Amino acid sequence: MKKRFYQAVILLTVLLVSLAGTGQALAWSSCGTSYYVQWGETLSGIAANCGTSVSALRLANPGLGYWAYAGQVLNLPGATWDNGNGSSTYIVAPGDTLKVIAVRYGISMGMLASMNDIYNYNLIYVGQILNVPGSGYSPAPAPYIPPPPPAPVYTGSGYTIRSGDTLRIIAYRYNTTVTDILSVNPQITTPSLIYVGQWIALPVAISPAAAYHTVQVGDTLRIIAYRYSTTVANLQALNPQIWNSNLIYAGMSLRVR
Repeated sequence: MKKRFYQAVILLTVLLVSLAGTGQALAWSSCGTSYYVQWGETLSGIAANCGTSVSALRLANPGLGYWAYAGQVLNLPGATWDNGNGSSTYIVAPGDTLKVIAVRYGISMGMLASMNDIYNYNLIYVGQILNVPGSGYSPAPAPYIPPPPPAPVYTGSGYTIRSGDTLRIIAYRYNTTVTDILSVNPQITTPSLIYVGQWIALPVAISPAAAYHTVQVGDTLRIIAYRYSTTVANLQALNPQIWNSNLIYAGMSLRVR
């Protein structure tokens, strides 16, 4: 009788222990993005229960020692917080790639890599801390790409080839280009094959419409030139009122082409 009683007690104890272990695992199976360390816990135990690794915990918590202490709050992979200055911090989670993170924050992989000094787009690690755009982030305007100039049109006049002429010589004489001459003379399939007495049409180039830029706070001529794919010298030539390249002000209207 006593034997059966002891067997029952042992069986009940084993059952309670197993249930307690199951309850603990369920409670820690979803640790979120931060973890509050309890008394007696270890980094390896926390990593195992939160589905990560000790190395990832160390990456996510710079300065973390070999032991965790009660009351310590640990950052976990997947955590993010706004730094309040237009940037945020993100901790790489399992399954993340640089492309996935870049798309999530609305920037290019190149920009994300540049913000974090990443040279190999394929090498990021769970727990790695990345700088990402914050709530105050607004992407820089795309650089201005001027539209292609309109194709030359026929002027209604032409030229008769003389001895010694080439298309290059004719283009220079009429202030045009060989390409523009060919565009209004589709019958010329080989630029070097023209003959004396041949009549060709002459093109006229259409100048693109002028474009202007309103100077913003923080603009410099160098920045504006880069944005419009031109040079500071060209901007100064188009804007003779600028006698000092360093003296431009917000609200000023500049011709950029």
